[in-house]
Amino acid sequence: MDISVTLFNSIFDNKTNRRVDLYDFDAFERVLYDLAEVPRASKKDAELMSPATYHSNTTRANKNVIEWSGWCAVDVDDFEFNGDLKNELVNRFSSYRWICYSTASSTSSSPKFRLVFPLRQAVRSERIKSFWYALQTELGDLGDKQTKDLSRMYYI
Repeated sequence: MDISVTLFNSIFDNKTNRRVDLYDFDAFERVLYDLAEVPRASKKDAELMSPATYHSNTTRANKNVIEWSGWCAVDVDDFEFNGDLKNELVNRFSSYRWICYSTASSTSSSPKFRLVFPLRQAVRSERIKSFWYALQTELGDLGDKQTKDLSRMYYI
């Protein structure tokens, strides 16, 4: 499945014309790992990304979303784990393919991270809310419930 990523320069950027299309989730994973190596002075220097594909010549808004194209993400802020976090995530989600990376507010004592999952097909805008709730249920309500809007952006 093709992966599309819409990029934004900052949290205030609402232009949707910067879209990157990748061949598959492996390519997307490589891009994420490469971006993780880019030094940044602070969170404000990081670009943001969205799984949303937008109607041409529009701005970032829920009403302008066509679909989520090939991937979805869940922010995890309050996950309580015993022992090794990586092992617990692997054991809990071993039947899924996923990428995990820490967010800017993560600390050793309170890890905060993002789980990114590939999709087998695009999720049309009218189905995103239902999909998001189903995903949350499947993951045991692990994700931040505030991150359900169609045009959600994620810091890289």
